[in-house]
Formats: sequence, structure tokens, C-alpha cells
Amino acid sequence: MFDSLGFALPSPEAQPWSSYAPDGLLADMMSEAAGRSGWERIERIGAWERLIAWAQAAQLLEIARFATEATGPAPEDTAASVAAEVGLMTRVAPRTAQARVDLAVTLLERLPATLAALSAGAISLPSARAIADETVSLDTAGAAEAENRVLRRAGHQTPSQVRAATRRAVAAIDADAVRRRAEQARRERNVSLTSEPDGMATLSAYLPAHEAVAAYGMIDDHARHAGAATDGRSMDARRADALVDLILDRPTVPLAADSDPAHTGAPRQGPSGPENREPAPPASHPERPAATGTPACRGCAKARPGGIQILVTVALHTLLGLDQQPAELAGHGPIPADLARELAAQGTWRRILTDPATGALLDYGTTRYKPPPHLTAHITTRDQTCVYPGCRTRADRCDLDHRIPHDPTTDSGPTNTANLAALCRSHHRLKHQAGWTLTRQPNGTHTWHTPTHHEHHRPAHPLADPERSPIAPAAPAPF
Repeated sequence: MFDSLGFALPSPEAQPWSSYAPDGLLADMMSEAAGRSGWERIERIGAWERLIAWAQAAQLLEIARFATEATGPAPEDTAASVAAEVGLMTRVAPRTAQARVDLAVTLLERLPATLAALSAGAISLPSARAIADETVSLDTAGAAEAENRVLRRAGHQTPSQVRAATRRAVAAIDADAVRRRAEQARRERNVSLTSEPDGMATLSAYLPAHEAVAAYGMIDDHARHAGAATDGRSMDARRADALVDLILDRPTVPLAADSDPAHTGAPRQGPSGPENREPAPPASHPERPAATGTPACRGCAKARPGGIQILVTVALHTLLGLDQQPAELAGHGPIPADLARELAAQGTWRRILTDPATGALLDYGTTRYKPPPHLTAHITTRDQTCVYPGCRTRADRCDLDHRIPHDPTTDSGPTNTANLAALCRSHHRLKHQAGWTLTRQPNGTHTWHTPTHHEHHRPAHPLADPERSPIAPAAPAPF
């Protein structure tokens, strides 16, 4: 049977393979059976992913037991011998073998819940490694607390999201250690040049996060407003050219005021009118002409009001110096409270009201020098990133999409908080492909429906830790 778009519907005997516990029996069953529809084949792909995680957990457990039971004349000799044995058996380089041994012992001794989640196929090996990497500075009790916080949602997150969530958990558990590590890391900032083949080279910079975010924002802004959208260059290539333009002070030709390079040069407009361009502290950038015109597609509006912004969310009690809980830098993760207060002294504040129980956004204040459209600010602050599961593109770099297309002639597709969502350009296009739909639940979860009739959920992004949300509703930020 097929649906109206021609996609095969799941047959009554189709198996929900991805919901089964991974083990040897499931592997045998999967090897003997075959998918009967697109729905079931996707299920089988999910099941094999869980089986891979289960097998990797079993191997790590064997490695950890071998490492902890091994003996030798000296601890360092024993460790080297263990890594050598593992490397020879698995045919990997010595450094890779040592990394596997270290991860295996860490999961067994410090992060048993993470190892159990990997064995159950709930998380992937990269996610387990992210938790291990980010909790290395915590003692055993702190590591256990961090993994318990992270594992609540890790099964629905990508490895990069798990890493960011673990950093937030570590920052909440040991805020002073975050400050000390940030100070040490800042002293190690550097720029390096590495030769590459084919006449290329890599120029990289290790910078404080807020400065790196500001610099990237300026590069991205420059790339979107210089050159031509149809000149054949990808956005990555245009950003690379923009970096050289800015560093070498090389002249560029700006685009016409009414063009938007992110969307084939078509005119763009915000949901409440033309975009307002504004320089946002602490980074400065020359103002550019406001964009004018009409949306390139119905139900689509540019979310980014313009200018280079550093968005930091910090609780009121932290801003007042009553505690040292880290703040959240959009596009990066936690930053020390001292740095957040320093940035707040230079920036513009926005008052945000969050639900103490869930941390979800309830209201958005607009005490700003040049207020952007209030609704745009509310949506970008609420969603934080593109609402496609796993996408981390900042919401202020996304389109605001009407889930139900806006049509003033029929009064459908209202421009309100329930109908608008932040979507990056690629996932905005995906949503409009046949078989893909997006809905929003009352609790703020965005649900994607795929052509194979699966559902994937992107939970609401809390702006405050619900376990630490103050009863008092006011919280100034981002700024």
C-alpha cells in the first residue's frame, strides 16, 4: 500500500526493529529478515545502529577488564603493554589503542550509567566519548551527577549536543573549576598556520569563545553582503574570502540593498516588515542599508535582524554576583560568570521571563537601543537554534518559517508564536519537500514527520536550568 505521495505504508507484519533491545538474538533475526517497505528499512537502519553501540560497549567492557586485571613491573609499563596488545588485536595505531583503553577504563570505573546507555543502544560511542571527555575534571561523585543530568536527554541528541549539554552540567556542578580552566585556556590563545596540499594552507585561531563567536559573525555578515549570490562560490568559500578581505583590508563590492545572498539574491522581509539593521555590542560593525521587498517564498521570513550580536543568557542572581553559575553563550555553550558580568557591562539587556519548573520562555522584554520586531525576538530567543533535531545553527541566522503557510486571503497561517519556528536554510528547504511536515506540540516540542512515516522530536530548548530556576521571574539576558 502507498500513501498519496507514493511512499510505501508500513504493512501489518512490519517490525518496529529500532524499538527492540540490542543483543545477539536481534542481530540473528536482522540477518535473516529483510525490510518490506521504506518504513521498515528505516527501522532496520535504526536497529543496526543500536546493535553497533551494543557491540562497541561489549568490546569496551572487555578492554576495561583486561586493562584492570593486567599486572606488570610498573604501572606505566603495564599501561603501555595493554595498549600495545589492544592495538595489535584491533589493528589500530598505538595512540588510537591507548585512547580506547582510557575510554574503556573511564566508562567502567567513573561512568557506569553512560556505559549502560551505550550497551542499551540509547546513545552512540561518540556521545559516550563526549561525556567522558567533558567530565574528566570532576571527581567520581561529580562525574556521576553530570552523567545523570546529561543522560536524561542524550538518547535524542547528537554527539555535539551531548557534548554541549555535558559542558553545561559540569559548569553547574563545579563553577569555580570552569572559571580556573577558562583563565588557563585564555593564556594559551594562539594563531597557527599549517601547510596543506594543492597550494592550500589552514589558518586557525584558538580564542576566547565570545571573541571567536563575534569574529565569525563578522566574517559571515561580510560574506553575505559582499560579492554576488550567483557567482558560483559556496558560502564556505565566501566566508574564507571574507576573512582575507577583512584581515588584509581588501576592497569588496557590496550587494544591492534589497538583495539577500542567502536566498539567491531575492528580496527579504521580516514577519512584521522590513529588517532593521543594528550594530549590537560588544562587537561593532558598520551599519548596512535595510533590506526591503517581499519574501521569496510564502510563509518564510528572515529571522536575523542584522548586525553582529553576542547573545549570552545569564540568571539575575548570577548577574548580581550572588553566585558563580556559568552563563550560556549562544552558539558555544557555558562561559564563566565573571566573563558574563563583564560582557553585560558592555552590552544591551533584554528581560526574559522563564517558567521556574521547565526553564521554558514565557515572555520576552524589549528594553533595547533599537528594538527588533518583538515577535522575531521572541521566536529566536525561544528556539535558540534551528528546530530540526540535531541542528545547531543559531536561530538568529535562520529563517522564521510559518509551519502553516501564511495566506491573508483565507486568514490561515497566522504570524504568531505557535505557528513560527526557526529553520536554517537547508532544513527550511527540506520541510517543503514532499512527505516532510513539521508540527509543534503544546509543550514546545517540534515534531518532524518523514516520508517513511516516522516521527522525530526536537524538545523545547529551556532557557534556564529548571532545577535552579528562581521563583522570581525576571532574568536579564541575552544582551
